[in-house]
Amino acid sequence: MRSPCFLTGASGFVGRHLAPKLAVRHRLRVLVRPGQQLPQLAGIDHERVEGRLDDAAALARGVQGADVVVHLAALVSFRREDRAAMFAINADATAQLAAAARTAGVRRFLHCSTISAVAYRDRPEVVDETASYNFGPLRIGYCDSKFAAEQRVLAEVARGLDAVLVDPPSMYGAGDRRKGDGSLLTAVLHGELRWLPPGGINVANVADVCDGMLAALEHGRRGERYLLGGENLTGGELLQRVARIVGARAPTRTMPAGVVHIAAAALAAKERLFGSRPPLTSEILRLAPRFLWYSSAKAERELGWRAGSVDAGIRAAFDELRATN
Repeated sequence: MRSPCFLTGASGFVGRHLAPKLAVRHRLRVLVRPGQQLPQLAGIDHERVEGRLDDAAALARGVQGADVVVHLAALVSFRREDRAAMFAINADATAQLAAAARTAGVRRFLHCSTISAVAYRDRPEVVDETASYNFGPLRIGYCDSKFAAEQRVLAEVARGLDAVLVDPPSMYGAGDRRKGDGSLLTAVLHGELRWLPPGGINVANVADVCDGMLAALEHGRRGERYLLGGENLTGGELLQRVARIVGARAPTRTMPAGVVHIAAAALAAKERLFGSRPPLTSEILRLAPRFLWYSSAKAERELGWRAGSVDAGIRAAFDELRATN
C-alpha cells in the first residue's frame, strides 16, 4: 500500500518531473494555490490542499497523516527587489513547514535546496558538501535565502525531524519556462550572443536529478545534504553544447572576467535608479565569472546514484520549445 506524501512545488519545473515518480510509491497530496489547475498531474491520483506556503493552516493540513514531505517550492529570482520576498518564502515558510512536519510526526522530510547554497570558487575548482558558504558578500538574495532555508531545516533536525537535503544544479528538460522563449536556448538559436561567458557552471538533466531525489528520500542519512550535480562545464562549453543540439553556432570569444565585474557594478547602479530588468541583472553578472563546479561523489557513494549527460535534458527542452512554437 502506497504511503501518503505531501508535495510542495508540484506546479513547477522539477515538480512536473518528480510528481509522477513519487506517485509510483506514494499517494500524493499536493499544495496548490486556490483555484490553481495542475494539468501536469492529469491521470495521476492526488489530493489537493489549497493554500500558499505562508499559510500555516494549509501546511498543517498537508502534513497531517503524511508519511513523507517533499518540499520543492521556492521563489527563484535574481532581482535585488525580490530579496525580502525570497527570505519570506524560501526561508521563513520552509521553517514553518519543517516545524509542522516535525510536530505531525512525519517520518521523513526531503528539502530541495540548490548548489547556490553551497559555495563558489574564482578558479576552476570543484567543491563538495564540506565547503563553507561564501556567496554572502555577493548579496544575491536567492543564494542567501536558500542557504538560510537549509539552516532552518537543520535546526528542526536538531529538534528531532528526520530530514535530508538535496542540492541540485541548473537543470534542463521539458517544461522549464525559464529555458523556453527568451532563454539561453533561443538566444543561441537566433544568434543573439556575441561573447562566451567566463566562469563555469554545473548543469544536469532534470530526470537524473529527480532520480537522485528519490534515492535521497529512500537512502539519505538524517541531517545530511547531497549534491546532485551533473556536468561541470565552462560557460563556453555549455553554449557549444546548446548550439550543437539546436543546430546553431556559438560565439568563439570569451568576455574577460574583469569586464563582467565592471558591467555588474554599472548595472547595479542603474538598477538602484530604474529597477532590475530580467533576464540580465547585476546579480546574474556577479555570478557569471565564478565557477560553480561541484562533486557528487557523496551522493554516488551513499545513494547509489549517478547523473548522466545534460545533453538529453537540453534536447528535451528544445524539442518542447519547437513543439509549442
